[in-house]
Amino acid sequence: MEAYVIVALVAAGLLLAEAVLPTGGILGAIGVGGFFAAGIIGLAEGGTSADVFGAALIVLGIVSAIGLWFVARKVYEVHKDNPPKMGPEEMIGGTAEARTGIGAGGGGQVFTHGTLWAARLAAGAEPAQAGDRVVVEAVEGLTLVVRPLPQPVQASEGSS
Repeated sequence: MEAYVIVALVAAGLLLAEAVLPTGGILGAIGVGGFFAAGIIGLAEGGTSADVFGAALIVLGIVSAIGLWFVARKVYEVHKDNPPKMGPEEMIGGTAEARTGIGAGGGGQVFTHGTLWAARLAAGAEPAQAGDRVVVEAVEGLTLVVRPLPQPVQASEGSS
């Protein structure tokens, strides 16, 4: 097998790896460079097929570089103002459902993100009844600090 074919296959593998791994474009840039290198090696070896494949690999490198630039730019734009949240910070500001009453003197349980959590009221918060919606204000270890959401005012039946 010719050297330029091996280099081109490695470059293609790096571009595919970039598509599935969070490397920030590094593997993609190396893959693009690999296509250019494979094209130059192919042109240097000479021969009819090597000349054709060498030129094609250089063109593929250019197309890959342009594609990588557009994709990387879009990914950057999405993440620059909204960094991904993980762990406890993802829960703060979110809502949960009280599964038990949560009083000022003791804790209770809330259900959020598919999990049952221990909860206690935030300072100055009104008690919450089972079924009430609460907002998570903080996470302290494995306990959520919550405050009940205001209950909507319901119109009485029979009024016009």
